[in-house]
Amino acid sequence: MLFPICLFSQVKYELKCNKELLLKSREICISQVGIKEATGHNDGERVESYLASVGLSKGFPYCAAGQYYCFLKASEILKLDKSEIPIYRTGSTLKMFNEAIKNKKRVKYLAKIDDLLFWILPNRSGGHVERVIKVHKAGWVDCVGFNTGINTRDGEGVAMKRRNIYHILSRMKVRGLIGFKGI
Repeated sequence: MLFPICLFSQVKYELKCNKELLLKSREICISQVGIKEATGHNDGERVESYLASVGLSKGFPYCAAGQYYCFLKASEILKLDKSEIPIYRTGSTLKMFNEAIKNKKRVKYLAKIDDLLFWILPNRSGGHVERVIKVHKAGWVDCVGFNTGINTRDGEGVAMKRRNIYHILSRMKVRGLIGFKGI
């Protein structure tokens, strides 16, 4: 099946990150695959933990909150200060990406393991984010997505998905990538 190529200008920004924090957060992210919502309404004990990590209560979308949660838990395990978490503490994919832009370290648009892949709705009111776990040819990547499912973009829980860094997702266009440079 062919997908239309995204016409949105893709960009990648790079943030500095403690190498151990990056590795541990990936480990935690992968361990979340299979978590399910309790009733299909962005709820359940684990889902509510993701939301609480960014100051939100049950019922809110949690794709960005889940990504932040992984870094938060890794920082706690490694006994690092929360200030070492490279991504912005938010449940908003728009805010998370826009805060990374402020770093102004733009790099070549190529996917790498641990990158965060962002999509944006046409009206720019929201979006989606997933973490790259494996890179394939021609822009294809395997990602861990929160607030996604086996056959859907939104809902159900945490799943491993095959995505393309150039293709739309549902009706959302690719916004870009946030990458990490280990320090």
